[in-house]
Amino acid sequence: MTDANSLSQWWQPQKLALDECYQAAIGPLTLYLKRRQQEWLVSSEYSSDPDSAYRLQLTQASCLPELLASQRFIFRHSPAGFCLKPKLLDRPVVIKTRQSVSIPPGEQSVFYISSPLRVELVLQDPELTLFSLPIQRLSDTWFGANTQHGELCYADKTHARHSLAEIPARPHRAVTPITIENHSTRMLTIDKLSIPLPYLALYGADDGSLWTDPITLQHENLNSLTRFQLNKQLPRDLTSRHQLAAPVHTPDKHGLVRAFTGIFNQ
Repeated sequence: MTDANSLSQWWQPQKLALDECYQAAIGPLTLYLKRRQQEWLVSSEYSSDPDSAYRLQLTQASCLPELLASQRFIFRHSPAGFCLKPKLLDRPVVIKTRQSVSIPPGEQSVFYISSPLRVELVLQDPELTLFSLPIQRLSDTWFGANTQHGELCYADKTHARHSLAEIPARPHRAVTPITIENHSTRMLTIDKLSIPLPYLALYGADDGSLWTDPITLQHENLNSLTRFQLNKQLPRDLTSRHQLAAPVHTPDKHGLVRAFTGIFNQ
């Protein structure tokens, strides 16, 4: 069993014996798993307790909760091996900062913005994905210049943290380091960012924290972002061996620039 107040690599492969139950509480989502001779049973529920954002508990359970509906997956012989795989969300996330941030002309700054993940239940030998669920429920929002030009995104709120030491240990969120460079002659004020998660890879650190590819945004005039790039230098001590999931889409420079246009307000 993991400590509820510490991080761990909860995505490592495991095995479930016949008629054994397993409970995984990852942030606000709790999964209940049970393996029988010819089936897997899966239940889930979400917590509204704010403290659940820091929760990570992986343990055997006595049985599945009776009041929760279970989904059944039928096999001739149910496989024993499984893992819970973290994945980035399937759409960009529009992050509204709790406090606006201003960057003077000619200055640059690095911010650490986190976004919630989804989790996949993947059986082993052979590998088979049974389902995928968001670990935290988010509302939808439209991000764009108008109703004709833009895209459907998820909406979230977070702090634009300036220091690694300020990042809380939350097992269900991945951190994106974002460097913002103000090459204009005016003060740059930011109150929201669109994070293009489908274009980013996901990495799992040895300490159990989760990260994405770093991003650099360059602002050169009053109304739009003119340059965007994915940084090759990974954060902290991460290397390619830490990659848990590749980007869903190949980066398209013009598409990504459009995704970020309009994030800056004077």
